[in-house]
Amino acid sequence: MAIGTTIGTTHLIAIRADGLNPLAPMAPNSPLTKLYDPFTNDRQSVLTSTYSFVLTEVTGDKQYGYCRRVRSRVKESALPQVYCVVSKLGSLELYNVLLDKLAELHAVSEVAVHGFLSATISLPIPAPGCRVRAKHLNHKTGRLEDVEIERPLDGARLEHVELNKLFQWFTIKQITELFSSVLHERRILISCSHHHLAKLSSCVSSLATLIYPLKWECIYIPILPRQMIEAVTAPTPYLIGAMAEDLPAVQRELNEDTEPLLHFDLDTSTFVRSYGDERTLLPPKSVTMIENELQSLICTLHQDIQADNTAISYVFLNFMYKLLGHYKDHLIEFQGARELDREPYLRATRRYLRPLAERISETQSFGIFAVSIGEAGDYDQFKNFTEEKLANRTQSVFRRTFS
Repeated sequence: MAIGTTIGTTHLIAIRADGLNPLAPMAPNSPLTKLYDPFTNDRQSVLTSTYSFVLTEVTGDKQYGYCRRVRSRVKESALPQVYCVVSKLGSLELYNVLLDKLAELHAVSEVAVHGFLSATISLPIPAPGCRVRAKHLNHKTGRLEDVEIERPLDGARLEHVELNKLFQWFTIKQITELFSSVLHERRILISCSHHHLAKLSSCVSSLATLIYPLKWECIYIPILPRQMIEAVTAPTPYLIGAMAEDLPAVQRELNEDTEPLLHFDLDTSTFVRSYGDERTLLPPKSVTMIENELQSLICTLHQDIQADNTAISYVFLNFMYKLLGHYKDHLIEFQGARELDREPYLRATRRYLRPLAERISETQSFGIFAVSIGEAGDYDQFKNFTEEKLANRTQSVFRRTFS
């Protein structure tokens, strides 16, 4: 369902969807409207921009917003327009197809835009690896055309990120330090010019996925609206993306804040502020392993989002397996569910990882993992990865014993 409304200096076409299925029109005074267009006083200086946001509800459920900002087709001084899809499904590639087509039709006419929305918004959500087709009228040729919308195979965990971009934004050393900071649930601020909002939102989203099977459960705002600047003073862990133009206001908020903060500036590729111990959070052996594996990937990445996402995520998944992979031996029955028993798990953790495991076991993300790992669903990929590792280890032992 799409509606048009004017918010600040932007005309918004909002599409509320559960997958591709309509839920309800979005009210102009919805709290979500703060997140649609962060260019508070900027009409046309940014010609087009693609960015995303995530809203975490009190229940822990997330809604994902994917936005495309385009110039008015009417005249230079007119309001820019933002097309925004809000969905309970996080899928960058899936919704980028819609936004690409909307931006193309935006240059044609409003009738063309609404015709395309009518043809696509009622489609069923495709299963991972599957596609759906929609027919819409090409207003140039007067003929019906097919538009294919495909959902990636890898499932929801990597559908809304582009991990290959990490190598464009950070050095390998910086990636490791940011990963370890996210793992330890610290206050993390990433800033970037408003001309590169796609870069900012994608960066914050990518960092959050690296700690899988743990999930970032704290404050999470990929793009911080100007009206919510005070969020940077929260004493709790957060992962926030802020526009460089708002940094003076952010700094004013932080002036009286004595809590430590990790602040990385994407425009200069430097840490502006840090805790000072980022390099020592992981065991040296783990740092070497992660950085060597990332280095070996640089020449093999080929801009295929799904393949690159999988390859890069497996570097961190392999580390998380060493940290958490023995969970299965320490599941206990509690109130009808299977949970991870913390103390036996810690005692069984490899000695060089045990201090890290003890610190991580105090985090909110580990707490959720401990009570949820016995359930089906979100952790299936980690469980499958663990089973493959155990099978490979068993085969290796068998070969050494009997060869």
